[in-house]
Amino acid sequence: MTRHTTRLLAGAATVALALSACASDEAGTDFAGTQLRWVVSSAPGGGFDTTTRQLEPAFTEALGTTAVVENREGGGYAIGAQTMLSNGADCSSIVTHGIPHLNFSYMTQAVDYDLSSFAPVGGISIEPGVIRVRNDAPWQNVQEFVDDAKARPGQIKVSVSDLQSNNYIALLQMERDLGIDLNIIGYDGGGPSRTALISGEVDATHAGVFNSLAIADDSRVIAVSQPENKWPEVTDDAPPINEALGVDLPANASNYVLFASAECRDGNPERYQALVDGLKASLENEEYLANLEQLGEAGKVSYLTPDELEDLAQQSQTDIEELLQANPNAFAG
Repeated sequence: MTRHTTRLLAGAATVALALSACASDEAGTDFAGTQLRWVVSSAPGGGFDTTTRQLEPAFTEALGTTAVVENREGGGYAIGAQTMLSNGADCSSIVTHGIPHLNFSYMTQAVDYDLSSFAPVGGISIEPGVIRVRNDAPWQNVQEFVDDAKARPGQIKVSVSDLQSNNYIALLQMERDLGIDLNIIGYDGGGPSRTALISGEVDATHAGVFNSLAIADDSRVIAVSQPENKWPEVTDDAPPINEALGVDLPANASNYVLFASAECRDGNPERYQALVDGLKASLENEEYLANLEQLGEAGKVSYLTPDELEDLAQQSQTDIEELLQANPNAFAG
């Protein structure tokens, strides 16, 4: 073999290695040709579901791919999380979940995962809590609601998306601090919970400001579980609950967030970073924001970086641990 031939072979090998490296890098970062499995951990029509379907066009555009949105409700929000984890090693499966919902799913049930099983992609939105009643409800304000609850212990039925949710926490705190007894009923997701109010199955619901707008025509807000009402145009200008009652209840909200699996982050860091970058870009997408503006929901966007989401989830876990230490059956219904 001549030295010329040897140099040609060596050059070809170098080019092959370079192409292989590029192909490997492209496989790790490029989602083109890979359809995302976007798991939603609640029923159709719930807040997680609505938020996901609103965001999906912008997110898939940012990644240059397509997605199938798949509702996996039930199991105290565990089924959705487990579904994503079982298929998420290559970063092609992600899940819309919530804080504190995710924490509840592994802290109050026997499941095979915990917070370390997940890789935070980022925060999407915030859902401040509100109390909604039907338009024909007998209470004109939250004070009348509380007075009636004191007069009829256990008689007023109030729905929540789940008994492991921020909405349930808010009602437990109301019972404790206001000396009332409510008949709290948990559902598998926000959609069924709100439908129960409109159908007359329950008398009130504690839900998110924005995820309850679907029933706004048939219901009204009587209190906002925040220090101030920053959303008067979509909450019937209802007062903050503490202001209306002269009490000091904790602020209440849930954060809707996006997670991948820890296996995705650790085994495919480039693809994981693409998910992170894609989420941030999609939350800045002008068409997405314009659509939310038309729906009156622009105020719900609340981006969290992966580090900020990790901190929020860790703090939520600590808060729930303290509640469970005080009462191991606090979230058993």
